[in-house]
Amino acid sequence: MAILLRENIILKRKFWKYLASWVVSPLLYFVAFGWAGRGRMVGAEVDYAAFLLPGLVAMSAMTHSFGISTEINISRFYWKTFDEIRTAPISDWVYVVGETMSGAVRGILAACVVVLLGLIFRVNFAFTPSLLFAVVLTALVFSALAISTAMLAKTHADQGMISSFIITPMAFLCGTFFPLGAYPDWLRGVIQCLPLSPAANLVRAAAHHQPLPWLQALYLAAIGLVFLGAAMAVVRRAKD
Repeated sequence: MAILLRENIILKRKFWKYLASWVVSPLLYFVAFGWAGRGRMVGAEVDYAAFLLPGLVAMSAMTHSFGISTEINISRFYWKTFDEIRTAPISDWVYVVGETMSGAVRGILAACVVVLLGLIFRVNFAFTPSLLFAVVLTALVFSALAISTAMLAKTHADQGMISSFIITPMAFLCGTFFPLGAYPDWLRGVIQCLPLSPAANLVRAAAHHQPLPWLQALYLAAIGLVFLGAAMAVVRRAKD
């Protein structure tokens, strides 16, 4: 709770800057793809805006949960907070869980902002407990991934490169803007294994009153556990 409180104090002090980042990118994507591509998905069962918005919700949860890696690296390279944590009687799993929860809070808030944009644009979108479950699970998974990559980075430049190789491809390939059926079979099989693909499917199913694909939810949860284990391993190595 102390780690979560510390990160949320930082979030509170920079809230309006974070809010601007939560709004601008989804809004640009929605205007560029939602309006320009409206009605151009031949054979689609739903309006393109209704298809796009859940993908943006999942992408925002991913991007901003993963953004906790930036705060971790600032605390490592500049504030030296991580050095203080290393000397404190705090176990690795406590630190990892605290940072994971901190990143998830940011991802959930960013996803809520996208949902509000959907209300403003009057997109057909269902607000259900299943939607909350899908967003929370997505945020937790990518927040755990952020900790692993943050500890592996040696500089801020390394963190930016990692984001370019991990987050950016998933943001554009994993069913956010277009259905996965548009890809060749061999590529679609690879993309479906990436964590944002089941996350987007979960959010989209919940938003459209469809049954949740529980196998994909279990797969995403399993990936999250792997990320948590990897995070604890890299934190332990960083503390040695």
